[in-house]
Amino acid sequence: MEITEVRVSPAGSREDKLKAFCSVTFDNCFVVRDIRVIEGSKGLFIAMPSRKLTVRCGGCGFKNVVRSHYCNQCGDSIDRSLSDQVEQGRSKLHADIAHPILTEFREEIQDHVLDAYENFLDDQEDGFSEDSRERSVEKPTARAPRGPLEDEHHEPQVKREKAESEARFLGKTEEKVPEPADEDSDAAMPPPDDNFSTGIF
Repeated sequence: MEITEVRVSPAGSREDKLKAFCSVTFDNCFVVRDIRVIEGSKGLFIAMPSRKLTVRCGGCGFKNVVRSHYCNQCGDSIDRSLSDQVEQGRSKLHADIAHPILTEFREEIQDHVLDAYENFLDDQEDGFSEDSRERSVEKPTARAPRGPLEDEHHEPQVKREKAESEARFLGKTEEKVPEPADEDSDAAMPPPDDNFSTGIF
C-alpha cells in the first residue's frame, strides 16, 4: 500500500500541544482523516483518529461518554462502576477508529505526515518572508502639500483675489468713485425744452 497524498490543516492559534489535522490518501482510493500532529516531550508524533469510550445507560441503553453522571437520553443516573469496568486496564479514555497493525507501517505513515507538516510550515514562512520583502521594497508616495505654496512675488495678487471672492460671496460690490464732471459737458448737452406748456390749452 502506497501513501499518495497528505493534506495538512493547521489547528490555528491554539497554545496547546495539538498542531495540525491531516488526511492521508492510500493508493488514490482510500482516505483516513483527522490524523493529529501533536507536540510531545520528545518531539512531534501523530495520533490516529479516535473516539471517547462509552458506557450504556442501565435504563434506556443509550451510549454515554465514560464518567458521565447522567444519561443524555433519559436523564437517569449512571452507576460509576460501569465506567470503572470500561477503564479497567486502560491508560487512555479514547479508542482508535482506524490504526495500522504493523509498527513498520505506522512509522511510515508518521514519517510521511511529519514531512508534509514541515513542508507546510516552510511554505508558510516563505510566503510570509516574500510579503514582507515586497512591503519593504515599496516606497511611500510623496504626500501632497496640505496648503497652497504661495510665492512671494504673487502674494499681493493672491490676497486681492481672495478679497474679491469673499466680497462676491457676501454680495458686496465695489464702490465706484464718481468721475469728475467735464467743463465742456454742459455745452455738449442739448438746450432744455421750454415749450412744455405749449400743448396745454
